[in-house]
Parts: sequence; structure tokens; C-alpha cells
Amino acid sequence: MEQLELKATKRAESGKVATKKLRAAGLVPAVLYGKGQPTLLLVVEEKSFLHSFREASYFSTLLKLNIEDGEAEEPAPSVMIKEVQRHPTSDRILNIDFHRVSLTEEIAASVPLIHVGEPPGLREGGILEQLAHEIPVLCLPTNLPDHLEIDISQLEIGDALHVRDLTPPPGVTITASQDEVVIILAPPVKLEEVAAEPTAEEAPAEPEVIARGKEKEAGEEEEEKPGRREREREEKREQK
Repeated sequence: MEQLELKATKRAESGKVATKKLRAAGLVPAVLYGKGQPTLLLVVEEKSFLHSFREASYFSTLLKLNIEDGEAEEPAPSVMIKEVQRHPTSDRILNIDFHRVSLTEEIAASVPLIHVGEPPGLREGGILEQLAHEIPVLCLPTNLPDHLEIDISQLEIGDALHVRDLTPPPGVTITASQDEVVIILAPPVKLEEVAAEPTAEEAPAEPEVIARGKEKEAGEEEEEKPGRREREREEKREQK
């Protein structure tokens, strides 16, 4: 595997104020650690970092970190990215963690899974669902692939591809379960006719009916009150 080269500069200051100034100048604070060596505080140019490789391959790329100024390491250390922190709203890179690796020791990493080909089932209305976008592997850093490919050109509706259908390059071991499903070609979704719910005008308004009933009863009582008074007067006259 070819190592990409990335320039970095040692920094002496840390803290919120210092890192804020660095980001304003187009630099990204970084940390280099691992392999029993001292931890180094670094900075890298944000544009250079973004243009070096795709975001999808951040954690599956072997880098040669050329450290300028101060305690530069000779030869340039081989590193991998362990973490990239981004701002939640602007998406700008806030911090990068690099980890030293030995070219003679196997490492565990996850590499992107890319499907190639056009399955006939897709033309028949099937829905392609990729359930795994990264595959965990174990290998020497120099054998770490940029990505793994899986051929989907033979898939029919209802077919599925598993980890066992992947063919890793020499020297690379896939550590995921062989029975794990990575891609399926699902049947097309059938839209069932759903009865429209009645609108507010169409729906029966029972509370209103009850209210109207009460209003009517109250009205009837008021109509009966004058009749009772007349009967009471008649009864008094008869008693006299």
C-alpha cells in the first residue's frame, strides 16, 4: 500500500485560546501518540488535509507524517488517523488524532465497502439496500486496502450478499462474521390503498350533538315555566 505524505508542524501552545487562533489561521490542532513514544502537539493545514484523501478513507489510509520544526522524528513516522472531530454546525475540522503504527505489526481497521455493477433485479423495480458500509479487517499497515468491492451485477429480487461473498486482497483478513448480510435486493414496495380519514366537516361531532341536546332541553324547560304559573293560578281560583 502506498503511503500518502502529510506535513505537520510542532506546536507548543494548547488550550482554547491558542486553538481558536490556529483555526482562524486555517490550521487544525492535532495530536500524535502511540508506540511508546512521547505525545506530540501538532498543527496541519486544513486545506492540505482535506485535499489529501477522501473523508470515507480517513481511517483506512496509511500516512507518512513529515513533522517540521522542533523535535522532528527521523524517519518520518507512519501513522493512521484515529479520530477527526468536527464542528456540529459548520462541519469544520476541530481536531485530529494521529496514532503511530509499526509497518511490521498487524493492525485492526475498518475499510469502506463499495458495490459495483447493475443488478437485473434493480431494473425490475427491486430496492437495493446496503446494510454494511464498512468492513473490519486485520492486516499489516502496508497491506491495508483503500476499500473493498463487491459485485452486485447478478442480484435478482430477493437475493442477498454476505461477508463470505467478499474477496479480500492477499494478506488481509476480514474479521466480521461470514454470515453477516451486507447487501440485499428487496422486493418493490406495494402501496396499499389507505381509506382517507373523514375530515372535520364529515366526521360526526358527538360533543356538539350532546350540547345541542342540552340546549334544547333547557329551552323546553323555559317554555314550560309560564304554563305552570297559569295552572297554579287556576288552582288558587278553584280553592277560593
